[in-house]
Amino acid sequence: MLQKIKNIIDNGNSFLVTTHIDPDGDSVGSALSMCWMLEFLGKKAVLYMKDQIPYRYEFLPVPSSIRHGLPEESFDAIFVLDCGSLSRVGEGYEKIKTLGRIVNIDHHDTNEMFGEINLIDPNACSTAEIIYKLHSSLGVLLNYNMGINIYTAIITDTGSFRHGNTNSNAFLICEEMLRLGVSPSYVSGMVYESHPKERFRLFGIILTTLETYKEDTIAIACVTQEMFKKTGTSREHSEGFVELLKEIRGIEVVVLLREVNSNKYKASMRSKGNVDVAEVCGLLGGGGHKRAAGCTIDGSIDEVKGKIKEVFKI
Repeated sequence: MLQKIKNIIDNGNSFLVTTHIDPDGDSVGSALSMCWMLEFLGKKAVLYMKDQIPYRYEFLPVPSSIRHGLPEESFDAIFVLDCGSLSRVGEGYEKIKTLGRIVNIDHHDTNEMFGEINLIDPNACSTAEIIYKLHSSLGVLLNYNMGINIYTAIITDTGSFRHGNTNSNAFLICEEMLRLGVSPSYVSGMVYESHPKERFRLFGIILTTLETYKEDTIAIACVTQEMFKKTGTSREHSEGFVELLKEIRGIEVVVLLREVNSNKYKASMRSKGNVDVAEVCGLLGGGGHKRAAGCTIDGSIDEVKGKIKEVFKI
């Protein structure tokens, strides 16, 4: 697959790079590093992200302007990164199929193989690890701008090496990025220690919704549009809260429900036990990893909670 992708890049001139809605550190870092690599090779790279880059990743170097609307022109290939399904790109994703051949690069084991070429490695700690290998196969000499994006992607997707997806490559690649001048304290400070006070006000309200089940082994909490409005926050301010809730002693599974609209919720699930939340989310139309997955569920908050309780047999 790496050789096939190398041939596409070698023989092409113009490429579109995109990733999923509600972007996280891996999606942002992987996409930006991919664009830096293409520009290094003398190619035209257009980055499309439906959503804005979250504030905690605004420090990352951006190779060119980011488009938040789908381009009209065609490309030699479209690189779709860190998406288990093409629909994760967001509204209007069907149009992407008309813009060029799709190269699907991802590390989710529930990936739907929607590309003409699918480079999927569920054993990779992050999509950034796969992008790093692609850099190497193309003979690209990594620089600081590529390195800090790759480092940030790996650090955030492994939870600073705490999550079960952490492998030896995560440490080896990050060590190499440090040799390029990346500062761990700087990245950690920007990602984890530069939040606005409104984020903590939001978390305080979310904690009032916390409910536990099955002898305090399953936790469910929710964040609503009214909470965002009351605290002057948005979706990006709630990123990482599901991980904080997972720190509760005895908890095996955490579900954080985020209201999308009055009849739809996004569920983020985390597991630190033997429960496969990717399988659970699969039953609800979503997917992801064994210990980190998500799905979108239609209904009122009570109806959504009811569907989740039914799956968990609460």
